[in-house]
Amino acid sequence: MVNFKRIKSVVLSGMVAAASVAGSFTAVAPSLSANAATDDYAKLLQYSLYLYDANMCGSDVDEKSGITWRGDCHTDDEVQGGFHDAGDHAMFGLPQGYTASSLGWSYYEFKDAYEATGQAEHLKMITDHFCDFFKRSTKLSGSSVSNFLYQKGDGDEDHKYWGPPEKQAGGRKMFWTSGGASDIAADYAAALALNYINFGNDEDLKYAEALYNFSTQHNAVATDGPNNFYKSSGCQDEQANAAGWLYIATNNEKYKNDCASKQTQYLGWVDGWDNRGLGAACVYAHITGDWGKVNSYIGGQASGSNYLFMDKWGSARLNTTMQFCALAATKNSNADFKNWAKGQMDYVTGSNPANTCFVIGFASNSAKNPHHRAASGYQSYGEFNGEAHPQAISPNGHSLVGALVGGPTDAGGSYRDDMNDYVCNEVAIDYNAGFVGAAAGLYHFYQSGDTVSSIEGVDKIYSGGSTPPSGTKPPSQNVTTAPPSSTPPTQTTVTPSDGDITLLPDDMKVGTEKGTDGEMNNYAEFSPQGAKSVTFYYSVSSNDMQSSGAFGTWNGEWAQEDFEVNVKNGKVEVSYDIPANVGSTVKAMVFWPHGDAVTIDKVVLHKGGSSAGTTSKTTSKTTSKTTSKTTSKTTSSTTTPAGGDIILLPDDMKVGTEKGTDGEMNNYAEFAPQGAKKATLYYSVSSNDMQSSGAFGTWNGEWTQEDFEVNVKNGKVEVSYDIPSDVGSTVKAMVFWPHGDAVTIEKVVLSGASSAGTTSKTTSKTTSKTTSKTTSKTTSKTTSKTTSKTTTPTPSNPSSSTTTVTLYGDANNDGRVSLADATAIYQSLGNPDKYALSAVGRANADVIGNGDGVTPDDALTLQKVYVGLISASSLPIK
Repeated sequence: MVNFKRIKSVVLSGMVAAASVAGSFTAVAPSLSANAATDDYAKLLQYSLYLYDANMCGSDVDEKSGITWRGDCHTDDEVQGGFHDAGDHAMFGLPQGYTASSLGWSYYEFKDAYEATGQAEHLKMITDHFCDFFKRSTKLSGSSVSNFLYQKGDGDEDHKYWGPPEKQAGGRKMFWTSGGASDIAADYAAALALNYINFGNDEDLKYAEALYNFSTQHNAVATDGPNNFYKSSGCQDEQANAAGWLYIATNNEKYKNDCASKQTQYLGWVDGWDNRGLGAACVYAHITGDWGKVNSYIGGQASGSNYLFMDKWGSARLNTTMQFCALAATKNSNADFKNWAKGQMDYVTGSNPANTCFVIGFASNSAKNPHHRAASGYQSYGEFNGEAHPQAISPNGHSLVGALVGGPTDAGGSYRDDMNDYVCNEVAIDYNAGFVGAAAGLYHFYQSGDTVSSIEGVDKIYSGGSTPPSGTKPPSQNVTTAPPSSTPPTQTTVTPSDGDITLLPDDMKVGTEKGTDGEMNNYAEFSPQGAKSVTFYYSVSSNDMQSSGAFGTWNGEWAQEDFEVNVKNGKVEVSYDIPANVGSTVKAMVFWPHGDAVTIDKVVLHKGGSSAGTTSKTTSKTTSKTTSKTTSKTTSSTTTPAGGDIILLPDDMKVGTEKGTDGEMNNYAEFAPQGAKKATLYYSVSSNDMQSSGAFGTWNGEWTQEDFEVNVKNGKVEVSYDIPSDVGSTVKAMVFWPHGDAVTIEKVVLSGASSAGTTSKTTSKTTSKTTSKTTSKTTSKTTSKTTSKTTTPTPSNPSSSTTTVTLYGDANNDGRVSLADATAIYQSLGNPDKYALSAVGRANADVIGNGDGVTPDDALTLQKVYVGLISASSLPIK
């Protein structure tokens, strides 16, 4: 371990962070070839976990570790346990907490990979060892934290020793606090919450909540101890991440709100020990079902065939962590980064200019000389120096199985396998954290390779996985592998006489997903909308006379009811009694027949009660936590039948605050229009302002916005919006003035018929998703709307040669060239369905000017314009 600081993103005034800009400028490494060292992802996952056995600390290493050359160490520490940080033996809180929570997240995300390869027991041993240490580091008084150990061992003192940890002198310094280290406490809370979600230890949840409360109570980072090694730049991102996992663990709305309010506005760096922004965005996407923000950022990084080089310190670590996040997004959304991740892992495992596998012990060309005291074989600095700073480990050294070394130190792939090179050959617990997740994710998607039964220096082998008995399916196949849609569907067909609601495919999230048997299963997801039962209708085009599937819902755990039915004249009808504790969505799944042989016709929700059924059913519950609940609700809590109005209270919508371009926090409420023609927003103003402004917006292939200015009467505001006929799946109501705490959103009322409005409005369109106050306003009491709208989204990346350019670089059509245009390009490439550029925007965005359409290189060029390396007047660049 050396004194260095890994960069935390610094938000630029536009949409992309400086760290992202700097990383993108160097992302020009040689293209990845197809000659990877291996795609044996089972073995890769198996090996990746043994770094933690090698770095384990405490009085139970002999019992737990599978590494033959490791034993009990530091047994006189005031608090036992934890893991040595890197090649040294100190324990710094930020990488401890980040690593433990990342490992827990990887199990939550890809449990099927761990179980299929026989690695679940090994992972649990590691995360339990982390969490036991975190609990021993936390002194409780009732349910409150009275004292907290955030670091073991002084880094400078620790670095004066070279040798095995078993022989290091005792008396290490313990760093305690009764009112700080909020960043570390939050990371520990996230790890404990995930361990509770994954394995159900109630004590883990108790400590997680106590540590989170401690963190948010003090909001101060630790400086005494970690500053020369892991200097923290804040605690809000760690708190957002912890709050998200605590919400999934408890369903407590407080945590959901905290996760939302503490989000990093503009993502600019991969998940890591000092920047949890991307990790927090991923857990929030699990909660809401909306992965757009995550996919937009990752899409700007995970493009092309070059090695993603972000920084010389641990470039392989940053790369594999981005792979992990990208694979999680692929599993849970309509993005597809798996082939990109596979190509990146090919590079890491040997298909690179150095012809070196950066995973120790994994391949014949693996790196062999990590900067690691215990593995080096040298017993002291005297012995070490006597070898004139050798490049290689001692003949008495050991293979640090599964450790990911730092990797290339520049975009060209420069690397040397030298123990003294603590940049190329640094190893650390946080280096392997994202790498483990990437290995699990790649196995989840490709299911390739086999574990091994013999590993050098290892006497405890975790290998193999159980195969389900014939005729059964493992829970990971029958449990949904994609989250519910962030916006429940609009109901288009209603039968008033009996209260039934008919949902056609366009009204639901309908698709296919690969099961663990490799076959494509059909599914439909929908909101139960207060119904008591549901009937699922689908057609079968094969000659099968029977069909099987299941209904499932997430209500704190995955509850599933399987069915087997007869196929009659190519049709299937199967009913399901919706449980009283149903979650926010129900998922209907067809396991047999597969894929194209099944066509989902409709779902009918029955408000009045269950219908008689003859379906053979089996109810099962699994503790797999891979399915998340949506929090963007559209079920109306209060309905006035006479007028048909639907009243949405804050709990029925996605309500929160977000930072506008002026730096102020704007309030918003997002909701599904549910077929209504008008929405009326009601909110309170606690300031002395007599006027308020805001807007309504919707995405229907482009962002269409209608601004408003209204008078505040007795601290109350009521403003109406005529919902356009081409409305998207959600409407967003925004309040620009007053800001933040001065505004309380009370409700939204959806009405069946539009009415004349008295609000001053201006309709504008923009492809930027950042909320900002408009400067063009009208005092007229009549509604002013633009009439030109794009109703059919166009592909994001055709050649723009046939469209007139208005201003090169102006991708979002706002009349200027800024960093927001680079982000608009990245968003359109990462999620073209949601963030499609207009035809003119695409033409403007093609600033390379070679007629190849819009690419990440165009966004990179605009980033260079922003920082002054290129003049906007020089665009396009030929």
